[in-house]
Amino acid sequence: MQYERYKQGYHDEPIVCYCGRDVNLKPGARFGPVIRDIFIVECCEKGAGSVIVNGKEFFFSGKTCFVLQPGDIVVHTTDTVEPRQGIWCAIDGFSLKSIFKQCGIDSESPFVMPAAFDDIHGEIEKLIQMRHENDPGADLRRAGCIYNILGAMLRTSSISNKNMWVQKAIGIMEARYHENINVEDVAKETGLDRTYFSTLFREQTGQTPYNYLTALRIKKASTLLKTTNVSVSEVACSVGIDSQNFSRVFKKETGMKPSEFKNSK
Repeated sequence: MQYERYKQGYHDEPIVCYCGRDVNLKPGARFGPVIRDIFIVECCEKGAGSVIVNGKEFFFSGKTCFVLQPGDIVVHTTDTVEPRQGIWCAIDGFSLKSIFKQCGIDSESPFVMPAAFDDIHGEIEKLIQMRHENDPGADLRRAGCIYNILGAMLRTSSISNKNMWVQKAIGIMEARYHENINVEDVAKETGLDRTYFSTLFREQTGQTPYNYLTALRIKKASTLLKTTNVSVSEVACSVGIDSQNFSRVFKKETGMKPSEFKNSK
């Protein structure tokens, strides 16, 4: 495939410009800044790193997929300890931006839902295998792979689904706030990467998941302190906060120590 041959004229349907594989990039490797005029769909298979998009850094690890937009200033980095590897494809087409927008994917939110990773990874593998095919049907087969990629994104990453994942996370917090769970536990139970989960949760609620869970616990603790005769340490245990940290966390949230709150009118 030669990208230049696609730039000669207007094209409405999505096309594959090129694709490739990054294997064992050196720890601490850095590429960019670069500005592209096409979309990049990248799957990190293992390792870790980040992409800095217009000055905002997004961290990722294995089995993460993200989309880079035309016109963005992008810097690629690799973790300083663990080398990463992955596959990617560069695609173009008039309708792509609106489709990615339907998925909730843009420069401020580049990650694809983890549930779509395997399907997208499989289609990019097919594109890599087909990259030297030039028979009359090759472009149509490649276009089919792009449509499958877009279909996987729409199926799993729509804005409505994002709200669904956040509501699921809130339900988990409501049901298990009394246990010794943290943000990572909630992310795992929802099936999301922690970094993506935290970004998504804040987008939808305006709060970090940690702040939301802490506020929920303090709200429950306040009710217990006012309506029961249990000790402060028992209240702390009942809302999943370590007793040694409870007074500090409670005062930070309410401005009062638990004992002061309990005795206040």
